[in-house]
Amino acid sequence: MGIFSLFNKKGGKKEDRSTEKSSSKKTRSQSGNTVITGFQNSEIFSNSVIAQRHVARATERKIDAIEFEMSRDIVKTRPPARHKPDLATNTQQETSSELSADTQPLTVHTDAPAFASTMPMTMPADYLLGQNTEIPRAALAYSESVPVLEEAAILFASGQTEVAEQMLDAAVHHQQLGPATEIGWQMLFDLYRITNNQYKFESLSLDYANKFETSPPLWPEDQNDEQQEKVAGNVATPSIIFPNRLDNGIVKVLAKMREASAKTDTLRLDFSRVKEVDPVGCGLLLRSLKNLRKTRHDLMLVGAQDLAEKIRAILQVGRRDETEAPWLLLLEILQLLHFQNAFEEASIDYCITFEVSPPSFEAPKMNVTSAFPELLNADDDLPSDRFMMPAVVESSVDPLIKDIAEKAAHQSVLIIDCSKLKRVEFSASAELLSGLAPIVSKPGKSIRFEEVNYLVMMLFNAMGLKNIASISLRKH
Repeated sequence: MGIFSLFNKKGGKKEDRSTEKSSSKKTRSQSGNTVITGFQNSEIFSNSVIAQRHVARATERKIDAIEFEMSRDIVKTRPPARHKPDLATNTQQETSSELSADTQPLTVHTDAPAFASTMPMTMPADYLLGQNTEIPRAALAYSESVPVLEEAAILFASGQTEVAEQMLDAAVHHQQLGPATEIGWQMLFDLYRITNNQYKFESLSLDYANKFETSPPLWPEDQNDEQQEKVAGNVATPSIIFPNRLDNGIVKVLAKMREASAKTDTLRLDFSRVKEVDPVGCGLLLRSLKNLRKTRHDLMLVGAQDLAEKIRAILQVGRRDETEAPWLLLLEILQLLHFQNAFEEASIDYCITFEVSPPSFEAPKMNVTSAFPELLNADDDLPSDRFMMPAVVESSVDPLIKDIAEKAAHQSVLIIDCSKLKRVEFSASAELLSGLAPIVSKPGKSIRFEEVNYLVMMLFNAMGLKNIASISLRKH
């Protein structure tokens, strides 16, 4: 019995040890699983952080690439230095000789005839020309067969004012324009009015009087008043108008802003048309605003507070987006507006989101003022059936088309007053054509452009806008 009891005890001890071994194995396996699971979770988290960093770096590289292209384009398209009078004369003579040889010095020259030839010309002359013009209808119709006039209008619309001036000057002095001769002279007069060059305008007036033996056009009196206001500093501030989307499409606008900032110490930035924002556009605008702060440019901000609200709408506390640019742009605008309380609240949200110390408020050292957005057609003296066009039509014309459509909805004939219109950008003219076509396609609806200058008239003819609307030239 003793032996069996001893064996029983040994057997019992073996069972206990095997139980302990199995339990210890389970414990080690459970702990091992816990370590593996924790490692996997940490690995997933680190991978997500790395992915976010890759996206942020890609966005920053995209902004850097766009800025690089902007800088390179500015160098390429920088206007040439002003020549002395004798050099300018030589340049004009060279230009005239090139034109007389039927050469094509610019790429726009090759595109213009092909584009114009696709435009149908079936509208009656009485409908197209209106009544407020001293130029015979036959001369206006003939001008369509003079490519140099259309090309000059397209060059002016594309911002190449100096080339357009040289082309028109050579055309009126050295070419046979036939019945369109008067139109060529009036286009050059308009160019000098728009560029506010009274000296060249009066010199051209003398040439006009000698050639036609009649009284030349007079320099408008209100032009002198405008010049005096510019000297006083009331109108001298260049206005930079941003389009309805703040994205990588603002490159051209920022390029104009850089050019203007090199010529003046004060800029007017108009954000009233901005409806949507995206991170790339925020990054581009942020860098431009920081540069203006470094150069101590005085700023007049229009619609900046609304822009800040639109940026705030795409942000979420705790959510790290592809770049910090929208947050930093929001903080920059709040500083420029001197909104310290709003800045501190936004900086705390930024701190929580990106786990960084909150930036401190730094009041701008230059003069920054804010203004209310200007309405395009806010003229109380205009009759209810008229729509006032702005001085310049460029970039996206969607807001302008929308305003015209709302005005046209209440009347059968909409008169678009172009007395203040100086220039329509080439690409904007195509958008204007496609935007107005659906309006006039409705039964009983028509549009009439009145007081159009000769440069814009010739551009409208080239683009085919005359086929959907009546165009009436300004009076001399």
